[in-house]
Amino acid sequence: MEVDSGKVDYDKLAEDYDNHRRGAGPYLERLVALAGARAAACVLEVGAGTGNNTLAFLDAYPCRLVALEPSRGMIDKGVTKEIRAHWLRASGLHIPITDRAVGFVYGIYVLHHIPNLDALFAECARVLDGGAAAFVTASRAFIDSHPMNRYFPSFAKIDRVRFQPVDAVLAAFKRTGFADIGIERFVAEPQPIGPEYVRKVAGKFISTYALLPPEEYAEGLRRLEADVAERGRLDVDVVWESVAVWGRP
Repeated sequence: MEVDSGKVDYDKLAEDYDNHRRGAGPYLERLVALAGARAAACVLEVGAGTGNNTLAFLDAYPCRLVALEPSRGMIDKGVTKEIRAHWLRASGLHIPITDRAVGFVYGIYVLHHIPNLDALFAECARVLDGGAAAFVTASRAFIDSHPMNRYFPSFAKIDRVRFQPVDAVLAAFKRTGFADIGIERFVAEPQPIGPEYVRKVAGKFISTYALLPPEEYAEGLRRLEADVAERGRLDVDVVWESVAVWGRP
């Protein structure tokens, strides 16, 4: 199965992303600890989106932060929040920052948008000055067990193509010269699938929904809305699972 992520217009999705997504996931404490281990004064975020994670990180770890994001729509939305960050419109494959300029690099749910992990991690190594790079991604277990698979048959198929296995992320770190590599799994509190969650799905709060065949998405949303309207909530919760991988060049 091939997935063309280029069909997703992130400029147009910016408003819905911002309305339905929040920062400060269960991995935030680990990111802050990694930044603090080398007293990073300047931090780079790769794939900052609309700045929700940017804001959460800055609240927990005040610093000079560069927010890298290729989507103009995402940046425009982020700028309205007056976040204490310097926004750069660019890709993680070509970071417009001088060598050894930052003490910590992180990215949250961005790796699946970047097919060439070696190129990304090589750029991270170039801009780092002794600190670590850390990326948060989805586990295959979470993708395969997600409750929305029962409504959208292509849901897991799409994300299994996009999200690199954790082993592939680890291997790319090693190939690009990273050492002291660490990995940690995070499991959030269960979230009910009720009217609020249905609104998020209707808003396509993750890009997977924008990649579904339109007929499949419409039919799955209709069934989900009907089930929640009848029962109030589904008989299963969403248990958000993520994995952080980090290392130092």
